Amino acid sequence: MGSVASRWLVPAVVVITGAAVAAGMVGRTVYSRPAEAKGAPAVPSSSVAGPLPGSAEVRLSPDSFTHPDRTSVQTVLQKYFDSINDRDFSAWRAVVSARRGSATGEAAWVSSYETTRDGGVVVQRIESDVVARRLRVLISFVSTQEVSKAPVALPETCIRWRVVYVMVWEDGELKVDEAPENRNPQMSRC
Repeated sequence: MGSVASRWLVPAVVVITGAAVAAGMVGRTVYSRPAEAKGAPAVPSSSVAGPLPGSAEVRLSPDSFTHPDRTSVQTVLQKYFDSINDRDFSAWRAVVSARRGSATGEAAWVSSYETTRDGGVVVQRIESDVVARRLRVLISFVSTQEVSKAPVALPETCIRWRVVYVMVWEDGELKVDEAPENRNPQMSRC
């Protein structure tokens, strides 16, 4: 009886090992970064090369490039920052949540952003909050603006920002929401 069990032990180990390797290869294929994300991951630095504020393209850090919602986040944030740079309130309203859009009037929004230019945008990290069905997105970017339009806490023409944007799903689309996390940005002079 002992010889029959030992005779099947080696083939059983080979089959189990083969199944584990196959499962690992399938998992690697499923979770590897797909081609739909734009560009290569950005260098995880917040430095901006060239004239400030830098490129208008929203880029992903190596850390955020691995998140499954990275493409949606990148697309929404690209539209968000393009709407600010183009002074397009309607485009901005299309990418923010109903709560955030209803709390902001067009005249106040235009006045706030009339001299703003944003660039060097890098999505540093994306964290999923599965229970609340939202994402917390850490972003760094540079803004230039007239001093009179700069934040009261830092009246400068060029500011480096690190901010958390909360994003939520509304009607199947990802939107930039209003949340307490958005209200405490870190900023420094360029």
